[in-house]
Amino acid sequence: MIQNRFKKVVVGSLLVASSLFGDISSYEFESHSLVGVEGGYSQLGYEYGTRANNTVHNIGISHVGLKIGAETEDFRVFLSGRYFHDSSSVHDYIVTYGGEIQYKFNATKLFNIFMGVNGGVANLKFRSSTETYSRTISSPYFGGDLGLNIHLGKAVDWEFGGRVMSIQADNTRDGKTYHVNQIVSGYTSIILKWQMN
Repeated sequence: MIQNRFKKVVVGSLLVASSLFGDISSYEFESHSLVGVEGGYSQLGYEYGTRANNTVHNIGISHVGLKIGAETEDFRVFLSGRYFHDSSSVHDYIVTYGGEIQYKFNATKLFNIFMGVNGGVANLKFRSSTETYSRTISSPYFGGDLGLNIHLGKAVDWEFGGRVMSIQADNTRDGKTYHVNQIVSGYTSIILKWQMN
């Protein structure tokens, strides 16, 4: 009796599932592949010194980046890499590798507004004028994105955005600590898109 009931439940479940999934092959959502080139200006916040004599710094750095990804009607996902140039030469390099996932508010056919989260790894090399060696940090970061995406056509978007990447990492040596806080960026991107098969 239990076996018969079990068989009826299994057969009934299969029939319901087959009717529900019957139309999936006919359902297609529009998705695009994306490649973007990004440029912008950022503020890097860091601290350096001892506990008794610690100085807080905010320096301006420019950056370029490359991102590849995909989008549906409501979401975008990117894998990205960025190089930041410190004109003050305090940092030998600042490089980030990561990804972003964003939700799009499709306000009009001309543009959408997006907001999302980002995360990845930041690599920095710092040189103090009072030390004879360099300090390196490789640390995860996380943060948020907000911006505007203007449709220049079916194949090109022009993006304006802001991004915060919180790093919160230390390098301590000889009683002095180099602490990285965050990178706050304003940027623009040209994004090429094409239909995915």
